[in-house]
Amino acid sequence: MIEPIGRPAYQQVADDLRQRIASAEFPVGSAIPSTAELTRTHGVSTTVVRAAVAQLRADGLLIGQPGKGVFVRSTPEAAAERAVTIDDLSKRVEELQAGLRRIEPGQRDELAAEVAALRQHVSLIHTHLIGLYDRLGKPYPGDRLAALDGVERAADGHVGESAGGKSGP
Repeated sequence: MIEPIGRPAYQQVADDLRQRIASAEFPVGSAIPSTAELTRTHGVSTTVVRAAVAQLRADGLLIGQPGKGVFVRSTPEAAAERAVTIDDLSKRVEELQAGLRRIEPGQRDELAAEVAALRQHVSLIHTHLIGLYDRLGKPYPGDRLAALDGVERAADGHVGESAGGKSGP
């Protein structure tokens, strides 16, 4: 049952579903209970159940199939292993920069364009992550891109700021 004090109800429902997926009560490929059933089981509104499902979709655990239902896509452990972090992308940018220093001058322009594109992708992913955390009502775990120290994060030159001008916690 949902605790009236403490974590938001949708997070409690998401935690319950996550645990049930991890324990294989809902194995990969199986459908989770309907919104109506989850509403009755947890004693919450449809809005709360939908927010919980949205969180688990964003985490890569569930996938919806219109007209058919919502299905388990992955276990929490497998989703965590598969996740690409901002740190992973930042390391890749650093590797490309190091490679740029070792190449012939004629190749630099082409690779510099790749690095610039990767920086834009990292910035875009970072912006989307902040937005997802905001929509899910979860705190963003930090501005890990600040570790790039002095490296331009985006073509618009907003070094040291996260999306929307907010700084990480």
